[in-house]
Amino acid sequence: MSSDPVLVSAADGPLPQTVDQLKALAAQGATSVDVVITNTDLVSDAELLELVELEVRDLVAQHGLTVGSMTRDGSGATDPGGLYGPPP
Repeated sequence: MSSDPVLVSAADGPLPQTVDQLKALAAQGATSVDVVITNTDLVSDAELLELVELEVRDLVAQHGLTVGSMTRDGSGATDPGGLYGPPP
């Protein structure tokens, strides 16, 4: 089952809505999720960024899912990876 990516800000880490999204995906029968860590340019400490990634992987596993892919986006944009094309 394919789903929209789970977005997590590197500056904030997983929020309650991240957990809600993982619960919903698991309930829909998803087995893996793609994760995009956004706002990596706002985090200057590489260890903190690694900690956010580990926390996300742990949360995903707690909900019986696996991480299909994990991407870092440092643009600070709300549209990581340009999913919707360039801004108007």
